[in-house]
Parts: sequence; C-alpha cells; structure tokens
Amino acid sequence: MTRSVSLILALLVSLANLAGVATAQSVQTIAAVVNDEIISNYDLQQRVRLVVSSSGADPSGQVADQLKSQILESLIDERLQIQEAFRLNIAITEQEVDGAVRFIEEQNKMPEGNLAKLLDSQGVSVTSLQDQLRAQIAWSKVVGQRLRPRVVVGPDEIETLVERLKSGGRIEHLTSEIFLAFSDQNAAIRRDVTANAETLIVQLRGGASFPILAQQFSQAVSAAEGGDLGWISGAELPDAAGPALETLDINQISDPIVTRDGVYILQVRDRRRFAAIDPEQVTVTLKQIFIPLKADADDGAIESQMALARTIGGTVRGCEDFDTLSTEMGSPESGDLGRVKVSDTPTQFREAILTLDVGVASVPVRTEDGIHVLMVCDREQPEVPEPDRKAIENSIGQARLSMLARRYLRDLRRDAVVDVR
Repeated sequence: MTRSVSLILALLVSLANLAGVATAQSVQTIAAVVNDEIISNYDLQQRVRLVVSSSGADPSGQVADQLKSQILESLIDERLQIQEAFRLNIAITEQEVDGAVRFIEEQNKMPEGNLAKLLDSQGVSVTSLQDQLRAQIAWSKVVGQRLRPRVVVGPDEIETLVERLKSGGRIEHLTSEIFLAFSDQNAAIRRDVTANAETLIVQLRGGASFPILAQQFSQAVSAAEGGDLGWISGAELPDAAGPALETLDINQISDPIVTRDGVYILQVRDRRRFAAIDPEQVTVTLKQIFIPLKADADDGAIESQMALARTIGGTVRGCEDFDTLSTEMGSPESGDLGRVKVSDTPTQFREAILTLDVGVASVPVRTEDGIHVLMVCDREQPEVPEPDRKAIENSIGQARLSMLARRYLRDLRRDAVVDVR
C-alpha cells in the first residue's frame, strides 16, 4: 500500500479545524442509493471533512460545497467497486484494511491504534478512511484479476517510441496527473466534469496537495500513487495532454485539458533534456573512395559510376579493406581524410556519417564533382542516454490499463441503479 505520508500529516494539523459530530438528522438522511446500498449524508459529510483537511484545501463552506458533488461521485464509484469485487468472490479482509491503516501509522511513526484514537478525538470517524482504503484494495484486486492480463505491450510499440524519442532528442517530464472521466459524451456531463476540474485547479493553485486530491478524485490507475507518472515524454500521453505537458513551467498546474475521454490536470515537478546527436560534438576518423565525374557526363555514365559505387559499398569490409581498394582505385582524392568534426564536412556527408556504424561503407553520396563512398573508422561523441525501455513499457501499459479500468467502471455505472437524492 503506497498511500502518501502527507495524508496523515495534513490530518494531524487540520482535522481540529473541521471537527464536529454530525447530527442525528444527517445520519438518517440519504445522499444516494447505489443498487439498494445507501450512502448517507453523514458518510458524505465525513468524506468531505477528510478530503478538505488532508489536502490542505480552503476549508470554507463554499469550497466544501463545490467539492461535494465530486466527492459524492467518488463515494458512488467506491460502492460499485466493492460490489463488483463481491460479485467476483474477491475478498477484502479486515486484516488488509487494518494493514493499510497500520502502514500509514508506521510511515508517520505513530504507535499502533493511535490514528483511530486521533480521528475519534476530533469527532471524525475512522470508518471514512477505512471505507476508502477498502474500496482501493477491492478495485486494485478487480483490475489485477480481470484487466491486467489483457494488457500486452509489444516490442514493436516500445521500439517505435524509442526511435521517435532518439531521432530528435527528447525532453522528459517528472509528471503528476489527475484524470476525471466522462461517464458518457452527454454535453451536460462534459460541462459538469470540466467544472469539477476547474474547482480542483483553483484549490491546487491555492496550495492544496496534488497527491491527496489525485488519490481522492483521479480516475486513472496512477491515483493510488498520488497521480505520480514518473519520468515521461509528451509522446506517452494521449490526445491534447502531451502537447500541453510541453508548455508547463516547473510546478505549474495546467488548465483543464479536455480530451475525448475526460479531463486531465497535469503538473510538471521537474524536467530533463536529452539532446539529439549534435554534429558540432561528433569527431570521426573518416576515409573516402572518390569516383570523379566529368562535367558533361551523360545519364548513362553517371548511372554506371553509381553502380560501381554501390558495388564498392556492398563488398568492402572494414577500414583495411577500404584502404586497399582506395589504393587500387587510383583516385588522388581517395584515401584518409583524417580526424574531422562532422560539422566541418559537406552538408551532403553529414547524415551518412552520423548514421554509419564504424567500419561500414556508406551508400553513394553524389556531389557536383563526383561520387563518394565514405567509411568511419573511429568516432568520438558525447553519450546520449538510451530511453528507458522498461519505463516506456510501463508507461504504455499503465495508460492502457487506466483506459480499461475507466471503461469497466463506466459500464458498472451504466448498469447500476443509482439514485442521487
């Protein structure tokens, strides 16, 4: 269980400001019914207090009211998740929930049992936290059992993204996300979800904890990690989210990023750049075989010499073999060109030189004077770290798993009987 330590640290500081015991009326009144299971206004009140206090959001009644509808939606989703786990005979034991609570206590160096006592002393039921942990454990098991086996990331997908990142250099962002899904494409639902995202953004920009709000509201798989996506490139995010990532300053909270499936809120916590190969920084030991062409050479003569150059490139092996053939060709411009910066070579040479393996002849390169076959016999260039293939695989897999989990929950919601009072 990887709950953020800041959850309880914030609770310790601010629960006292929000304490209060619900009235008997709030216990008895109903906020929603989910397949015949009741969510009371007391449940809702307790979760609002837990969210506002633990996240550091503005504790005013207005903010609580703005968050209440989204919190109720989260409570409804939690009931559906637990019900689905029960349907699949997936057990969530009290020992697991107690273990999650104990983990939080250990992370905060609290004696066992002190968290429940602290919450109780402030008039906030520990049951609200336990219910949330129970739903998270249940859904994690459901997703792991039903969906994770279906997520396969092929080597070709990984290599395609690796090559894309390597070809032009890359920028990686240490990224956090909150994702609010559209339950369907109804225009009113899209407006409501976007409005909820804007409320969260106001709180985040006012200093609320991104990890806590992600844990409470995000519908991505990363919610369990406080929205943490790790180091990713913009190419690893869908739709408009990737380009938006590139424009954010460090620690800036994005505007709502509306995509086909929902709304993203992004934060870049750090950024690192990996440059593409810079010709100014590459030095090679270069050899060439030069085949001259007359200024008035016709197409037939040019094609004949090009065929000769292709034959040379296809048969010569290694620099010694290249030297021998260069001598045999008898062209005074053939031979060793010495150590040169790639940036100092003719423009036509550069792409061939940068992509050549050491000891391999190039394809023919045509210039005004003739045809060149090049060979790099040594290369010095700064190392550009390879993209982390495992991280890319995990990123693609997590995005796919999040999409499947959202669809699964959307289908549960569609088939459920939900009555919001």
